[in-house]
Amino acid sequence: MFWKKTSSEEEAPKKSTGKKLLWGFFNAVFYIVIIGAILFGLPRFLSWYLQTPYPMAAITSGSMWPALKQGDLVFIEGINGKKDIAVGDIIVYRNLSNDTLTIHRVAKLNEETLVTKGDANFSNDEPAKYSDVIGKTFNPFGEPLRIPYMGSITVFASTMR
Repeated sequence: MFWKKTSSEEEAPKKSTGKKLLWGFFNAVFYIVIIGAILFGLPRFLSWYLQTPYPMAAITSGSMWPALKQGDLVFIEGINGKKDIAVGDIIVYRNLSNDTLTIHRVAKLNEETLVTKGDANFSNDEPAKYSDVIGKTFNPFGEPLRIPYMGSITVFASTMR
């Protein structure tokens, strides 16, 4: 049918276009807020829950293969001194010789220090002080909780230096 549009019919598409733009804007803001909450809130929550300032770490080498692979993202839980560390635990500590964080398995516990070794390495690391230990891997199911490939961004960034 052919008929002449009234003024209210002509304005209707403009209102719906305006509403679509407004809803699109609100949706964009909503998703930005959600992503921001995840990016900033998740690390803070994990720091609180796992009781450590470093709740996540990327595996940057193959020294812990096959337990942890290069590019894995692992979760770290805080410890309360040397009483929480046992031989066989995978720990994170400050390696003072090259000013990095090292993630290796405990091979030996001494009175003042501990000795670690990467699973794929042939020799032990230099002894580290208990005060340099940041934490150990979070093992809710008996093995380290890891997300494969999520640490690849950090691995890639470390090769760009």
